[in-house]
Amino acid sequence: MRRMKMSAQGPEFSRMAYGTWRVLDTQPTAQEINRRLNVCLELGITTVDTAEIYGLYEVEKALGEALALTPGLRDKLEIVTKAGIYVPCKYHPDRRTAHYNATGERLIKSLDKSLRWLSTDHIDLFLVHRPDWLTRADDTAAGLNRLLAEGKIRAAGVSNYSASQFDLLNARMAQPLVTNQIEFNLFHVEPMTDGTLHQCERLGVPPMAWSPLAGGRMFDPENRAAKGLAAVAAELSERYAGATLEQLAYAWIMAHPSRPLPVIGTNRTERIRSAAQAEAITLAREDWYALWEAAQGRKVP
Repeated sequence: MRRMKMSAQGPEFSRMAYGTWRVLDTQPTAQEINRRLNVCLELGITTVDTAEIYGLYEVEKALGEALALTPGLRDKLEIVTKAGIYVPCKYHPDRRTAHYNATGERLIKSLDKSLRWLSTDHIDLFLVHRPDWLTRADDTAAGLNRLLAEGKIRAAGVSNYSASQFDLLNARMAQPLVTNQIEFNLFHVEPMTDGTLHQCERLGVPPMAWSPLAGGRMFDPENRAAKGLAAVAAELSERYAGATLEQLAYAWIMAHPSRPLPVIGTNRTERIRSAAQAEAITLAREDWYALWEAAQGRKVP
């Protein structure tokens, strides 16, 4: 699998990332998670995406335990984690309401916990998970800049930020932000028109695309758009060596000129292997637009 620089200063990631949002859904053992990570490594998927809140604050710990089973495995991977979302849970029964907190002090505290759970001395990319409406950008940037200066994180970025929110925080950073992780898929194309992907392309900041398969909605037989998309994908399949709808959906995302990096989220190793094959697919222009029309249920304007 190809690799790509997330900015002129780095870091360098695999063209697709393995996401761990639902990694605990099947109640896997540490050994099972370790096997998935090794399958990813075998395929060249070296970037692992996680977050403090995933699994109600359980996933990072599980990943750390899985990484510890193979000496040196962590050094072969790039770890992306996020912080900034805080919800009531068994660890914090005192919390009454879910909320965002992107103050520098809170981000530093969360990052230190992530380092402990993941049993590592640095995070390759640390993201502010959601914009915090009550925190000044100067405050958020101060925390990120401190973590960068101390070497606890190699790069910083954001997730779910608008273009203007990205610009504001980036203007306060000592080291430019390197990504905006956003929802982008055939059913959610707004980032192409709301300025988000234009900004990424202008700044040379590849976005990361979460939910690249629209949370599975594109495979729902009761969904009208999904039916149309499946029909078009079936027509295109032979042209792309029998590619599946899933593979074409990943290829569709990666074809955008802002160079999005899809975050795949399956727990099945055969689907990880299948997803990795999509990186080699180069969609013809008309086929890309045909998939857009099918998913959106309308003609190209």
